[in-house]
Amino acid sequence: MDIAVRVSALALSAALLALLLRKSNSELALCLTLAAAAAALLFALRLAGAIAEAAGRARELSGLSPAVFSPLLKCVAVGIICSLAADGCRDAGSALLANAVELAGALAALYCALPLLSALLDTVEGIL
Repeated sequence: MDIAVRVSALALSAALLALLLRKSNSELALCLTLAAAAAALLFALRLAGAIAEAAGRARELSGLSPAVFSPLLKCVAVGIICSLAADGCRDAGSALLANAVELAGALAALYCALPLLSALLDTVEGIL
C-alpha cells in the first residue's frame, strides 16, 4: 500500500511538471517522464521478491514442473516490459515505434510459450 501511494504521488507530480515543461522544452519533459518512470519501477521492484516467493510456493503446491511454470512467468514479464516500453514510445510521440514494440512483445511471448505448447502436444499425443 505504501509503495502504491509513493509511486502514485511521484507519477502525478512528474506528469504535472512534464505538462508544464512540454510547452517550453519538450525534450526535458520527456527526460523527466522517463526518470520518474524509472524511479517508479525501482519502487515497484521492492515487491518482486515477495511475488517471486509466492509464485514459487504456488508452483510447489500445484505440482507443476518448472518447465511449465517458467514460460508462464516469462510471458508475463515480456508483456509488462513491452507494455511499458510501448507507452514510453507513445509518450515520446512515436506511435509506429510503439506498435513495433507491441508486435515484438507478442512474438516474444509466443516464443516463450513454445514449451507450454510442446507439453500440450505431448499430452495430446499420449492420449491418442
